[in-house]
Amino acid sequence: MSWHLIQNAERRLAAETALLRPASGGDVRVALGYPNTYFVGMSNLGMQAVYALLNGIPGVTCERFFLPDPEELREYRDCGRPLFTLESQRPVGDFDLVAFSVSYENDYPHLALMLDLAGLPLFSKERTADHPLVLVGGAITLLNPEPLADFVDFFALGEAEGLVEPLIERLRRDPQRDRRARLEDLAQFSGFYVPSLYEPRYQEGRFAGLVPTPGAPPRIEPCHLTPAAFQETLASSQILTPETEFGRSGLLEVSRGCPYLCRFCTVGFSYPRVRWQPVDRLWQVVENLLESTDRVGLISASVGNHPQIEDLCQRLLDRGGAVSFSSLRADRLPDSLLEALVRGGAQTLTLAPEVGSDHLRRAINKRFTDDEYLHAAHRVFRKGVRNLRMYSMVGLPGEEDEHVEALVDLVRRTRRVQCEEGRSGGRITLSMGQFVPKPATPFQWEPLAPRKLVSARMKRVERALGGEGGVQVHAESPKWALLQGLLARGDRRYARAIASVFRDPSFRAWMQALEGEGVDVALEAFTPRDPAWPLPWGHLASPWSAELLLKDRARAARSASSPCPTTSHPLS
Repeated sequence: MSWHLIQNAERRLAAETALLRPASGGDVRVALGYPNTYFVGMSNLGMQAVYALLNGIPGVTCERFFLPDPEELREYRDCGRPLFTLESQRPVGDFDLVAFSVSYENDYPHLALMLDLAGLPLFSKERTADHPLVLVGGAITLLNPEPLADFVDFFALGEAEGLVEPLIERLRRDPQRDRRARLEDLAQFSGFYVPSLYEPRYQEGRFAGLVPTPGAPPRIEPCHLTPAAFQETLASSQILTPETEFGRSGLLEVSRGCPYLCRFCTVGFSYPRVRWQPVDRLWQVVENLLESTDRVGLISASVGNHPQIEDLCQRLLDRGGAVSFSSLRADRLPDSLLEALVRGGAQTLTLAPEVGSDHLRRAINKRFTDDEYLHAAHRVFRKGVRNLRMYSMVGLPGEEDEHVEALVDLVRRTRRVQCEEGRSGGRITLSMGQFVPKPATPFQWEPLAPRKLVSARMKRVERALGGEGGVQVHAESPKWALLQGLLARGDRRYARAIASVFRDPSFRAWMQALEGEGVDVALEAFTPRDPAWPLPWGHLASPWSAELLLKDRARAARSASSPCPTTSHPLS
């Protein structure tokens, strides 16, 4: 019976410490969804930031909903009750706007499942005036949202702080207008993309471009905040709950963008510049968080690069607060960060070497050496950290067997450092994943490495380290990396495949569905893309032009073929 679902919602609400609750009433009602479980969604700072922005507008009520846990999903299906929001248990379909924050390609089937559970037609063309508008925002809108395009009425591209108020203003304009007219109006504002105004073309079984309807902009500009505008808003936790990856830590974004341009990573290329929040402004939010928790998580693509990070950490230490960090680089580890971590009780730290070879690391523009990595490991263990997690990729462009052997050697050397520093009872955990080429990066034209090759190299690492005491190795499945790679660079045909598999998204079902839609997996995944051929995301403006990305791709190829280091800026 559905009372179990309501009981679960009330239990979660009771366990939350809310720094913000939505106002009742209002003329615009928004259901904000995250296409994964409550645990995952509430660990996402972006969703909490949008929740605060919407509920901060007078007359707007925003409530949350999530992918049901497995036992909840069974009950939804058994009782037939439509998916509802957490705060009021109102059906999602009763809201004016259904908005999703989407960060990862693997969550695409979850979005379709949630639309289905809510009783909404999957495809936007099947919705009528009786249905809410469906919006998608989040990190994927700066990359390639096309696999979701047929499900979505419109996308909000870029940074939400510059889009939320214009969105609500336009939704309030003559709400009696028909659906098409409202979407055409939204399409005229920078940052909003209405997929139904663009017709896809295909040639020889490949995507060949989008044709805009009359009046639709041929190129869509995402919203990017200036440094001054960025400092006028600050993303932080609005709700604390034990049911997250971070426990009851209050999360706080200290910067946006990345000063490094690692060629495999989207962050440095999808934002036009790095923007830092000043320490005094950050401290105001920290003090507010410390009234409800003694743990603060600092969020950034590279926390250690914040110019005032040592000052902020020292203030937290002086207040007796514990701190954690979203990401740290081996070459940016001031003592204040390590001391703050250890005093907060941290026993495990993550440092990602990405690869085990200085040579290959230069090719991906990861600008530190093995020696610098090992020096950082010495300092980490000396400060009191017991365990170290190492993340690495397999299948990068230019990778050879010697680079895989170098990774094994780096792990062994790191373990020796751990023992030398008196932490032999701790663990070294190596997690390996396959490199997936992503849109908006210099590697967006690269193929995926063959699955058999990647599997063989991962198994080689596992065998070589299997007898090393204190070392654990985890390898991700190359077949799911293949699927992620397909979705990351897919076109609109993928929506129909998603619609076929979302109730049971097994790998076999995916491959059959894609084949049924005419997708040549070998061509799409394992064949280099011709830079002259249209890309599914080519109509979305990016801070880095295709010409600059191609120049940097060539620079990477030269670096991979030569052991000589380069000190030039990657896009200079």
